[in-house]
Amino acid sequence: MNTYVLLIAYLPLLVGLVFLVVFLRRRHLTHKAGPVKTVKDYPMQDRAIPHADRMLEDPGPSLKDSDMEELRDRLCNVLEREKLYLNPDIRVGDLAERLYTNKSYLAQTIKLKMGKNFCQLVHYYRVREAMRLYAQNPELTITQLCRRVGFNSMTTFNTAFGRNTGFTPAEWCKEFRKRNEAKAV
Repeated sequence: MNTYVLLIAYLPLLVGLVFLVVFLRRRHLTHKAGPVKTVKDYPMQDRAIPHADRMLEDPGPSLKDSDMEELRDRLCNVLEREKLYLNPDIRVGDLAERLYTNKSYLAQTIKLKMGKNFCQLVHYYRVREAMRLYAQNPELTITQLCRRVGFNSMTTFNTAFGRNTGFTPAEWCKEFRKRNEAKAV
């Protein structure tokens, strides 16, 4: 029993000694090799990404211009005919699958041929649909329009509407009503 008590009493001392040896060994090795360098210790040119010039020159597989135009036409056709943008959970992969292409080609086509990214394109179609719905039924509220065209957030709807029309939804609806009343008189 006395052996166990002695062992338990000396255990913290033994652990501390091991840590001290490890610490001193690391300090000795660091001192021998010089101070540890950080990113700030290297000049900017040494921080360049290896093969960065090759990465900029070769963006990966690309479609021919004619193929992109054909894909753009198919995309617009599907969006206008099937109104897939009304799905609040639509993803670029969903559309790519529907068009029998891959996400990279579709995203590249949207960017180069339509000047937008995927979200901007979906928002454009949703805003157009909101305007069409309101023209058919001016009794709809802004919140109802937002939900019916696939937005989950009023903030996103307001932002997208502003980017695509230059008006908030409320301003546009008010202006639309004013124009219709002027036509009726």
